[in-house]
Amino acid sequence: MLRMLAGEAARRHGRREAFVGGGRRITFADLDHLSDSVAAGLAHRGVLPGDVVAIALPPIPEYAVCALAVAKLSAVIAGYDSSLPAEALARLHEVIEPCLTIAAPQLWLSGELVTVEPAGGRGTVQALGRLARAEPPPPPLPPDPHRPIMIITAGPADAPRGAIFGGRQLDAIRQAEAGTRWGGGEPRLLGEGHLEFLTRLPSVLQSGTTVYALASPGAGPAGEMSRPDDDVVAVRLRATAELGLSTLAGTPALLVTALDRPLPAELDFAALREVVMVGPPSEPALVQALRERFAVPVRTEYRPVEAGLGLATSRDGPPEDAETTVGRPAPGVTVAIRDAAGRAVGGGDTGEVLLRSGAVMSGYWNDSAATARTITKDGFVRTGDAGWVDDAGRLHLKPVRRGQGVAR
Repeated sequence: MLRMLAGEAARRHGRREAFVGGGRRITFADLDHLSDSVAAGLAHRGVLPGDVVAIALPPIPEYAVCALAVAKLSAVIAGYDSSLPAEALARLHEVIEPCLTIAAPQLWLSGELVTVEPAGGRGTVQALGRLARAEPPPPPLPPDPHRPIMIITAGPADAPRGAIFGGRQLDAIRQAEAGTRWGGGEPRLLGEGHLEFLTRLPSVLQSGTTVYALASPGAGPAGEMSRPDDDVVAVRLRATAELGLSTLAGTPALLVTALDRPLPAELDFAALREVVMVGPPSEPALVQALRERFAVPVRTEYRPVEAGLGLATSRDGPPEDAETTVGRPAPGVTVAIRDAAGRAVGGGDTGEVLLRSGAVMSGYWNDSAATARTITKDGFVRTGDAGWVDDAGRLHLKPVRRGQGVAR
């Protein structure tokens, strides 16, 4: 699937920039060509269809190149969150058991390791020099919608798990976000949640979205988009303004920090059309303050990693939608509210929130017990959140201590 989409994106979008960051700019044509070369190099190292290759890199263009290369071999991409505590990352690594790991130089993991330097002004070709070979990759396997394509880091930082996604899940996400149209994607930032971004890669390829990858402050040079003394919030605010982006997205914690600082007078947010709050619910006052500060609508999105798709409010909806709810289900998503015994709860009563769609993960890698606790027999993901659905079909969430369900 990703191999076909990458080739078609190169044909349709060609010289349009696909990923920008770390002083590097790669087009959709570059992305397809470079991932072919890296796929050939991985095959030369002995990577076979079905093998697991872990990627533990910060959000840099090489992340997407390596992910596509693994997919082109019909191998399985294991996207690690390289910011996890060392002990937690090591435990996850033991469970995933990759045949090869592509990582930043400062990470020390067992098994065969190839490092990719994320900092400095070298081009992407030079940065991937140890992996790439100037030859075509092996031919693809026949399509199989149930074959695992990627493993995404999920769960709490102290006990991460690997959520499995295959062709059917990625196609469900692509159809919900891009439909049948090619092109039309608006530029966006990649920073928080870059591992979950892997599940959005098909949509990016189809829509021709330019993704700006921002390195964390202190992690080394990040090209023209950051300053050495900036923190994460300042970098994202400055990039949003200077790149003329239409969306400012982040977790409630990140957006609270954005409110706590004065906006530099030289930053022009004239192109901004919305602020998107991703994750757990926040106080209405935060939504109101963001709307006042940036003078644009505020949307909320609720999309646990394991669910693939979730719910959202709309840009043109009434303000109270984002202030008190996480919106309505995306196309193809079903919401269920159930009690502790698994019985349906109705009439606006509170219960555990469960989500079902074609995008729900297949399970956790090498963890059948956690899979059985999280995915119900009728295909719903238990989120671990408590909430209720009102008469308008909007989901209201309540803070809850995490139990056996999903932990974002």
